[in-house]
Amino acid sequence: MKAMEKKIWMMVKAVLFDRRVVLPGFLLLAVVFLDFLFLHPIVLELDILEHFLFGFVLSESASKSTSAVGLDKHPFRRLNKRGVRQADLLIRLLGFLLIGGLLWECSERFLFPMFGATYNPFLALPITLHNIDGAIDVTVGTLGCITAWYTEKF
Repeated sequence: MKAMEKKIWMMVKAVLFDRRVVLPGFLLLAVVFLDFLFLHPIVLELDILEHFLFGFVLSESASKSTSAVGLDKHPFRRLNKRGVRQADLLIRLLGFLLIGGLLWECSERFLFPMFGATYNPFLALPITLHNIDGAIDVTVGTLGCITAWYTEKF
């Protein structure tokens, strides 16, 4: 059990003490807070910036936490140097889509009704102009994820 606690603490330290995670994270919180309190009636499409920053922050968090405990090396031992970079992109995308998608869907399904909001499914098929917002949000978040990967120095 001690080894697991040590790995969890290593992941927390890797995420919380990295400025590429913390600064955009605080910016994201500030934008969400301002949007919720003041800006939503004025700037309707501010959630595009929020989803981009969420993708960026979650991508960095997934990459830093997996590399802190060495999970990024084990499945990709046989790959060359270029493969490690591609593996990092895969880790970032999986982290964003799985964690972000599950987190958002669960909160929208179980928490939003507590505050009087109606459940809006993440991706309802067929995609129409009525329900395209979820697809746009995921696309913009994925762009934030890829931007974080592209700007990372290796």
